Amino acid sequence: MNTEQQGLVPPERVLLDSSARNKRALLAEMAELLPSIDPNVALEALLARERLGSTGIGHGVAIPHGRISDLSVPVIVVARHGQGVNFEAIDDKPVHIVVLLLVPGDEDRAHLELLAHIARILQDEDIRRHMMEASNAEDISGLFPPIIQKAA
Repeated sequence: MNTEQQGLVPPERVLLDSSARNKRALLAEMAELLPSIDPNVALEALLARERLGSTGIGHGVAIPHGRISDLSVPVIVVARHGQGVNFEAIDDKPVHIVVLLLVPGDEDRAHLELLAHIARILQDEDIRRHMMEASNAEDISGLFPPIIQKAA
């Protein structure tokens, strides 16, 4: 499994302080950080998944995700929103941390592995606190270690 760059979340894919007023605007803002992907295609893939049910997992976190058929590698964008956005999360609380994941259309295993990895990272209250207190994108990027592949 590869991501576009060496780290799971490169610093240029971290949006430190979004001021988006709603979920759609925040996702659109994040999609703009993916120059190799048409932002409208990315947004539609994400919104299609959101129509099935919110990806707000509680504790101020959402992991919107989707598939794009002509994508060659998974891509991840992280956003932080100080005030929080209504994401229709399972705990009905505003979302402050959003980790967007897009994967190639045919990579079921990579999709599930990345979702699980991201969810495990974000379960840690200290990591969430560090994300909210970080002063730069590099600090947030460093909180997302790559998945270590086990030898076959």
